[in-house]
Amino acid sequence: MLDADEMQALLAQDRKIAFKRLSFAGSAVLRADGTFEVSIPRLGEDTGSWWLEDGRICSRWAEFRRGQELCASAGGLPDGTYRAMHGAFGTRLGEFWFVN
Repeated sequence: MLDADEMQALLAQDRKIAFKRLSFAGSAVLRADGTFEVSIPRLGEDTGSWWLEDGRICSRWAEFRRGQELCASAGGLPDGTYRAMHGAFGTRLGEFWFVN
């Protein structure tokens, strides 16, 4: 899993990611100012805020997930993708990768 410094370095500038979780896939733009925009074709589009807390990335979406907060740890995989794990339960949330 990435530590707090590694997570901070990954997200120190605006980044676009693509992700998949079970049958859901989409993309998001995470901005260094702590905001994001997300597009999930099966659900639509949303915005929200994100922050780092104890080496985890936390987020709150405006509409999706009914505005509930979610924190996740992330670890790098050999193929260059990352696996996100639920911060409290350790369950797998899905994979993401950076898009140029």
